[in-house]
Amino acid sequence: MSKLLKIALFGAAIIVYNLLVYALYCVESNFPTGNITNIADAYWYSLVTLTTVGYGDFYPITFWGRLIGFLFVLGSLGILGYLLTEVNLKIKQFIKNKEMGLMGTKITNHCIIIGWNSFSKQVAEQIVKAKEDLAIVVDKEADLVQIKQLYKNKQCFVLLCELDDFEMLEKINIATSKRVYIDFENDTDTLVYSISLKKQFQDLNCVVAIENIQLKQSFNYLGIEYIISKKEIVSKFIASYIFEPNVAMLTEDLISTSTTKENLDICETTITENSGLINLSYVDAYITQKQDHNIILLGVSRGGKLFKNPDNTFVLKAKDVIVFIANGKSKTLLS
Repeated sequence: MSKLLKIALFGAAIIVYNLLVYALYCVESNFPTGNITNIADAYWYSLVTLTTVGYGDFYPITFWGRLIGFLFVLGSLGILGYLLTEVNLKIKQFIKNKEMGLMGTKITNHCIIIGWNSFSKQVAEQIVKAKEDLAIVVDKEADLVQIKQLYKNKQCFVLLCELDDFEMLEKINIATSKRVYIDFENDTDTLVYSISLKKQFQDLNCVVAIENIQLKQSFNYLGIEYIISKKEIVSKFIASYIFEPNVAMLTEDLISTSTTKENLDICETTITENSGLINLSYVDAYITQKQDHNIILLGVSRGGKLFKNPDNTFVLKAKDVIVFIANGKSKTLLS
């Protein structure tokens, strides 16, 4: 039922109600032994009857008065049924909206995946294993159900909406996210969507994985720094397994998220203002972290530029991002 029709029916019901109350007053007030003597009594009787309270302090005596009272009794059943139906529908709609993620989330500084397929599923598994907050945007209810089943006990929020409905994306706090991974079935769709998304949210840190490496320059032009060629990565891994299998196995282990305290990870963390690493040379920091925590420094990122294994002249500063190898137990020590 449309909103306008509901308003029209409500207005008609109010008019009919007032006419019936006035008619009840007219027929009852003129009867000598009647107890509904004024319009206030008529309204009180109608409200008590319609709300099914039934005090019995006022009641019609005449034939026409009782006929109007009978209409009020029937009306009370209709009103009660209507109210129960509306409340039931509102509750169901609230539950459905919450299930679809339309109520929004409070998480910030989180990872976001837009689009769902077998590849993005593997990406989500690594993020969840790392215990990072994750929000996933899908446009199919079947994907929503699958994700809810996969990560029902994890910190994973799912939003079901049209992917190009950018106002809805504000419900997942996209502007305060850490990284946004965009994954469509083909590179053209990914590029077109990235253009529209960056127009709406210019400061987003986006990650894309593409098949055609020739499109990398187009994505760079949009300000997307992290562009991964799926074929290039796979070919490097295969080649490494052919002539350096141990290196390949170690690399695969390092880039995947560890599930135990003994497994090694390549991690990164930002040096805070009160860190003891500030003003240390890279080599001194390397030695102390290896001796104290069995952590191996690999490089430093400063101002968006990555310095791989810098020399002893490199001095660490606040807000530098340290890249290091550590197991699940010791990596928290550097953080």
